[in-house]
Amino acid sequence: MGTPVKVKRWSKTDRGMKAEEKLDENLYDLEAWNVLIREAQSGMIERGRELYERLLKVFPLSGRFWRTYVEHEMRCHQFEQVEKIFQRSLVKVLHLDLWKCYLMYVRETKATLPGFREKMTQAYEFALTKVGQDIGSTQIWVDYIAFLRAGDASGSFAENQKIASIRRVYQRVCSSPILNIDPLWKEYNVFEQNVNKVLAKKLCDERARDFKNALRVAKEAEHLFRDVEKGTPSVPPGTLADEQQQLRLWKKIIAWEKTNPCRSDNPATVKRRVMFTYEQCLLVFGHHPDIWYEAAHFLSESARGLTDKSDTLGKEWLDEVTVFFERAIGLFMSRNQLVHFAYADFEQSRMHYDKCHEIYTRLIKSLGDTDHSLTYVQYMKFARQAEGMKAARLVFKKAREDQQCAHPAFVAAALMEYACSKDKTIAIKIFELGLKRFATELEYVKAYLQFMISLNEDNNTRVLFERLVGGLAEDKSRELWDIFRRFESSVGDLSSLLKVEKRMTEVFSKSIENCEAPLIVDRYRFLGLWPCSDDELLSMNHKEFAKQYSILRSGTPTLLAARQSATKGDATQAKPVSTTDSSGRGMPDVKNMLPFRPSVRVGVNVQGVPGGSFPLPQPLTELSLAIPPPTSFQGPFVVVDDWLKLISKIDIPDDYETFAAKWEDRVKLDGDLAMKSASHFAFAKSSSRKRHGGEAHESDEEDAAPPVNDIYRVRQQKRVHTATSMT
Repeated sequence: MGTPVKVKRWSKTDRGMKAEEKLDENLYDLEAWNVLIREAQSGMIERGRELYERLLKVFPLSGRFWRTYVEHEMRCHQFEQVEKIFQRSLVKVLHLDLWKCYLMYVRETKATLPGFREKMTQAYEFALTKVGQDIGSTQIWVDYIAFLRAGDASGSFAENQKIASIRRVYQRVCSSPILNIDPLWKEYNVFEQNVNKVLAKKLCDERARDFKNALRVAKEAEHLFRDVEKGTPSVPPGTLADEQQQLRLWKKIIAWEKTNPCRSDNPATVKRRVMFTYEQCLLVFGHHPDIWYEAAHFLSESARGLTDKSDTLGKEWLDEVTVFFERAIGLFMSRNQLVHFAYADFEQSRMHYDKCHEIYTRLIKSLGDTDHSLTYVQYMKFARQAEGMKAARLVFKKAREDQQCAHPAFVAAALMEYACSKDKTIAIKIFELGLKRFATELEYVKAYLQFMISLNEDNNTRVLFERLVGGLAEDKSRELWDIFRRFESSVGDLSSLLKVEKRMTEVFSKSIENCEAPLIVDRYRFLGLWPCSDDELLSMNHKEFAKQYSILRSGTPTLLAARQSATKGDATQAKPVSTTDSSGRGMPDVKNMLPFRPSVRVGVNVQGVPGGSFPLPQPLTELSLAIPPPTSFQGPFVVVDDWLKLISKIDIPDDYETFAAKWEDRVKLDGDLAMKSASHFAFAKSSSRKRHGGEAHESDEEDAAPPVNDIYRVRQQKRVHTATSMT
């Protein structure tokens, strides 16, 4: 046995070595990289450069890691290295913190130079051109204005130039949708008042509309960017926990920018804002090919829409698309076929055929030991579309010589020959050539057999089937037998079909039990039509139907679902299928059962019990919705126990006549007593009024005796008298 090769580690600590071991398993482990970065920052920059270069090869668009590298070089006063790093990173990494670091570097290291103010002005203008439309770039604008106002101006000409420069920056920032734009607008108004009170109102009124528009867009952008995380390094799809949520937020922002929220009439402004948003998104999702493709597609469509108005500018934008695709391939998409194919189609639309050949050739080299089949298939399509069948045959020749090219390239070449040159002989020769290498590939022999069936050559199809089925193992040949059985059912007679089914029974008798019934079902089925009911097919253990049925149960549309929808209606659902355990006993179908989650708070129309809360039955739910809410009832409240005792003591007569007579006597007696009580009450009140003649009229009405049958007013008066007696 050979001695294991020890990998040279950069770290000198145990914790760092463990982090490097984690990186061997997952190159994008951010925690492991952070451990190594902290170790590098605690040491000399000469040793740390090796780690930083490794880090930036993995995360070339991470502004946070670029800034960490730069700040370490600045602490060690390696300013030449700092400027080289800025040259490598600034233009391609539009990260706000990195650009702030660049401005800080220029301000601190160039202050003693004779042309400092000019260089600092150029640095600010460069930064605002690249990242000035970032919603968080307010501080850069504020620093730039403060820098301009701090400059000395000797003479009226220099003073006027200074005022014009400050005014120009104020007007630019007040029309830019960034955060905290209100204070800048107020500063601009004060600035104009100090310069010239006569022109101040006119200049501010001219810019007020742009300011209000920018303020509106800034508020919308602030809401959209609220939950967006900009500083996350770009990692492959499926690595981050909240990746899909962040991706949805970015796509929502991009779609919002495409609607032109600034309402600009200039296509260049719209294109610049949308592409800047794409650049910001790619800093986090640079490994996602769909973002690269969508950005390139938007840029190319914008360029083509502008070609009619301005040929020069349209061509410049088309050239930018080429640069953008090259940048994608150079960073993360070097092995991504989707981006390469889209790039080749774009260059083909511009009739740059040499560039297309270069793209496909470069992709084949970059794929290495992986499958090259799809690349050759698309390469052949391009060659045929652009240069004809002769060029496509040359590409197929390269595919035959490539050991990493599988059978799909042979199938594509054969079908292309038959469809374009109308020569079946060449197509058959290509299939036969591929059969020498892929005779055991089920997909290839299926494609060859189906092609022969499409030629309507019955005898040749039968001969080919006998050749093909002999080269396949039993577990792979079932699909080929099904194709041939359907062929005999369509073009052959009954005797030939019976012979095929008999042979299938003999071939698969060991692996399939009771295969006669499924075979006869397949004989009579057509598309989504079956000769038996669903339960009957399931009892036969028909595998294809059972597979479709399980797909239907999971919610995926199939032909069976369409048939059931047409026959039973859209509201009819599939019957639940009971499964069986190991002993063969039937078990309930629990796929649609929901787990019990007790609720702490019992809501409306919910029954609270010790185990949790459950919805009320349907009749009680309807009743609870029909009656008034509990808060609308303020009394009187009945003591249920006393009420039940009273009911239990009532003597209920056996016959109705006796009960009616007693009830009439009771009502008459109660009426007489009520009349006497009312007369006595009225006499007492009359005497009271005579003794106290100064009472108000309203009090007389309140103290008047209510009618005998008005129970509500009797109760109200009782409450009033009770309250009066208590006071």
